[in-house]
Amino acid sequence: MRIKGMKMVVLCMTLALIGAMQAQAERTWPQCGANKPKYVFLFIGDGMASPQIHATEAFLAATQEDDAVAGGIKAEKLTMSKFPVQGMQMSYANNRFITGSAAAGTALACGKKTNIGVIAMDPDATQPYTTLAEAAKANGMKVGIVSSVSIDHATPAVFYSHTDSRNNYEDIGAQLLDSDFDYYAGGGFRVNKYKSAEYANLDNDQRYALVEQKATANGFTFANTRDEFDALRRRSGRVIAINPYLDGSNAMPYALNRMAADGAGQDYEGSISLAEFTRKGIKLLKNRQGFFMMVEGGKIDWAAHANDARAAIQDVIAFDEAIQEAVEFAKRHPRETLIVVTGDHECGGMTLGFAGTGYETYYEKIAAQTLAYDDFGIKVLAPYAGGQSAMPSDIDTNLWQIILTHFGMDGAGLTADEGDDLTEYETTLLEDAYDQAFQGGNQNTVQENKELYGYYNPLVVTLTHLLNRKSGLSWTSYSHTAVPVPVMAMGPGAKRFDGYYDNTAVARKLARAMGVRLDR
Repeated sequence: MRIKGMKMVVLCMTLALIGAMQAQAERTWPQCGANKPKYVFLFIGDGMASPQIHATEAFLAATQEDDAVAGGIKAEKLTMSKFPVQGMQMSYANNRFITGSAAAGTALACGKKTNIGVIAMDPDATQPYTTLAEAAKANGMKVGIVSSVSIDHATPAVFYSHTDSRNNYEDIGAQLLDSDFDYYAGGGFRVNKYKSAEYANLDNDQRYALVEQKATANGFTFANTRDEFDALRRRSGRVIAINPYLDGSNAMPYALNRMAADGAGQDYEGSISLAEFTRKGIKLLKNRQGFFMMVEGGKIDWAAHANDARAAIQDVIAFDEAIQEAVEFAKRHPRETLIVVTGDHECGGMTLGFAGTGYETYYEKIAAQTLAYDDFGIKVLAPYAGGQSAMPSDIDTNLWQIILTHFGMDGAGLTADEGDDLTEYETTLLEDAYDQAFQGGNQNTVQENKELYGYYNPLVVTLTHLLNRKSGLSWTSYSHTAVPVPVMAMGPGAKRFDGYYDNTAVARKLARAMGVRLDR
C-alpha cells in the first residue's frame, strides 16, 4: 500500500513527535531506560523490607511533629523511597520458604536459586555461579564491595566467593585476597573463625597482621585507620579498607552507638560511616570503563534479630545516607548511573502496630533509647552487675535509674512525669526478665524462654520490647520472615525493576541493563 501527499506528511510529523518524546524521556534522568549504564550501584539492606523502611520514615516524622496533629506529617520519606521505580521481590530459597542471607544473596548476585547456607553455587554446591560483580569485572568495569558487617559475611561473600557454606570464613577470606576486585570496605575479617594450622597459634592481632601481609603481597593497599583511609587515592591501586573500630563479630559498630550522646559514642571517634565508605569507593572506582559497586547495610538485620527497633532504624538511616552519596553522583552523571536498592529478606517480623496501643502510635518514644542492645549490655549493664557484691533480689533504684537514662522508662517513680511510667504489668515483665538474667532463671520452660527472649539477654531484649510496644511497634520473631521485599530503582534501565517478581530477577534485570551475561 502506498502513502501519498497529506498522509505522508502526517506520518512524518507523527514519527518526529514520537522521536522528540523519546529524546525528552531520555533527558529525564530518573526515568531513563534506553541507555546502558556506565556506573551501577546495588544497595542491599540486609533484613530490610517495607516495615523497616516505613518505621524509619514514621520515626523521622514523629521526632519532628506529633503524629496526632491533623494534616501533619506522618512519614518523612527516605531517599530510597523517592526513587521513581518501585517494585517488589519474593525472597524464598531453593529449599526453604523463609530464606537466609547466603541463599538470598546468591539470588541477588547470580540470578539463580540455591540452598540455605550455600555461597554463589548450585544447591548441591558442585557448580559455581557467575556473579554480577565477576561479570562486570570481565566486561572491563571496576568492582567495589562494601558492607557494615564483616566483609566475609554472607551477603558480600556471594559476589566474590564460591563455597558450600557461609561459615567457611577462612576459605572465603582467601578467595577475597585472591580476587581481582578493586575495592573492599567496611567491616573486617572473621579471623577468629580461621581453623587452619597456619593461624592456629596466633592471637587475633597476629591473624590480622597475616591477612594484611597476604593482602599486600596480592597487590592490595590495606587501610585500617582513619588516617590511612583519608589518604587513599586512585594511585593507591586496589584497596581493602577496614573500619578502625569493629565489634566482637568484626563488624562496624551500630550507627546508634557511634552517635551516642551520653559520651559512649566517643569510644568510636574516628569511626568511618557507610556513607563515607561509599563516597570513597566512588572516587577510587570512577574510570572510563565504569564500575559496579555493591553496598550492604548489614547491621539492620542484626538489630532486627535482636528486636531492637531503635538500632535498626538508625542503621536504616545510615544505609540511606550511603544511598544519597550514589544519588549525588548520579546527579553529575544522570544518563550513565543506575541505582538499585533492595533487601535480601525481612527480619524480626517487625509490625507497625501493637495490641496495647491499638490505632495510636508514639514513635517519638523510640528516641529515648541511647544505645543499641549490644553496647548497653556490654558498657552499661555488665559494669552495673560487676559492681555488685551480690545482685539484689529485685531491680534496685540504681538499675531503675539506668533504665530511665537509657530507655526513658520509669518503673520506680523517679520522675514526676507520668508519661514515662511503666504499668504494673510492664514492671512485672521486667522483673521476670531480671530474674532470668541475674537470678539463675525462673520456672519458664526452654520453649517459653526462647519465645520470650530469643538468644539475647532477657533484660535487654525485654527493655527494647517494652519501649517498642509503648511506641506502637512490635515483633513476631527473632529470625527472618518471608515478607516480600521492595526494589527501588532510578537511572538508565530502572524501568526494568517495576512489577512483582522473584529475587533472582533482580540480578537478571541488572545483567541485562549492564549488558553482561550470567549463567543460563
